[in-house]
Amino acid sequence: MKNVALNPTSASDRIQSIDAMRGFALLGIFFVNMVDFHSPWMYVDKINYWGDQWNQLVMNLIDFFAQASFYPLFSFLFGYGFIILQNRVTTRGSRFLPIMMRRLLFLFIIGIFHFVVIWHGDILFTYSLCGLLLLFFIRMEGKRLLQIGLGLWLFYAVIFFLLLLPFSTADLTSHDPEAIRNSILVYGSGSYIEILNERVSDWYYVNGGVSGVFLLFSIFPYFLIGAAFAKGGWFNGHRNQLSLVKKLLVIGSLGFLVKLTPFVFESYAFSHLQDSLGGPLVSLFYMAAISLIYYSGRSLKALEWVGKMALTNYLMQSIVSTLIFYSYGLGFYGETEVSTGALLLICIFLIQIGLSRVWLSKFKYGPIEWIWRMMTYQRRFPLKRNQKEGIVYENH
Repeated sequence: MKNVALNPTSASDRIQSIDAMRGFALLGIFFVNMVDFHSPWMYVDKINYWGDQWNQLVMNLIDFFAQASFYPLFSFLFGYGFIILQNRVTTRGSRFLPIMMRRLLFLFIIGIFHFVVIWHGDILFTYSLCGLLLLFFIRMEGKRLLQIGLGLWLFYAVIFFLLLLPFSTADLTSHDPEAIRNSILVYGSGSYIEILNERVSDWYYVNGGVSGVFLLFSIFPYFLIGAAFAKGGWFNGHRNQLSLVKKLLVIGSLGFLVKLTPFVFESYAFSHLQDSLGGPLVSLFYMAAISLIYYSGRSLKALEWVGKMALTNYLMQSIVSTLIFYSYGLGFYGETEVSTGALLLICIFLIQIGLSRVWLSKFKYGPIEWIWRMMTYQRRFPLKRNQKEGIVYENH
């Protein structure tokens, strides 16, 4: 079969609800990340650290609606887009593996740059590894991918829940006063080099050794499930999928019940179940709800604008937030309450909506997405809308 020059997906071929899901995932991830941007979140007692009832209420709302409910959504969308790209490349008669390897290599490099230079809470590096692992599974049928993904997910959720049950009364808190003091000292008033060293150390604390294996294990199943959904044509906006989406909405709503369990049973086992089982189910609820909005003929344009520039907006959230809180910026680290951080992130996200709309009215891609595409396809694409072809090229 003859090879042809490949372009990213044209605007008319995009599934708009997927863009909206991606934008919504960025908002939810921002709610979770913001606490880590301004405080030593990894080392504090999440229940008692911020003290007053108002901040605790906001923390509980983030825990209930956002914590562990958006990285599964983002991971799902990555796996979903993976198969969309594979189908498009193979349909054109080109080799998928070199294209995806270049795509993952760029993500790998950006991830390292992100956690070394900007912020330790990077997820792109892990996504590049999960994407590499997904390459070994993509020849499987959608049903088989779904079985493996669900199996890995439920194994992680249920087995560790059972292992933690005997320790329900044990003190397993991650509260570490020395690490808290060190984080506030370094990020709040340290030099850039000191912050860089601390940033890498914090990244390794979460991603290194056994922790990294568990992190990979807790993310990769959603890549498989997303790939399975794409192969099955689910969430593609076709009317014949409407009944399925409604059923998924009901199934996903059960996640809110699971997320309530730690508030009823004070146990680390139920806290684990809240994140590992409840979070992904709530992700499913969010995806189905957004799909149903689009089935009704309505749209979420503001989220679409952000979602079409997801990589750029994700990195900008880190850059802007660290400039606000770290010592080489405004230096508010360790001095910001959860409620204040939540209000701030809403303001930043609203600005991102406006900037994304303005940018996309003039340009075909976000700036980082543009570079990513050129690395992926090894050719230069016009950035401005009035350049060359009259087609707006974008990609899932």
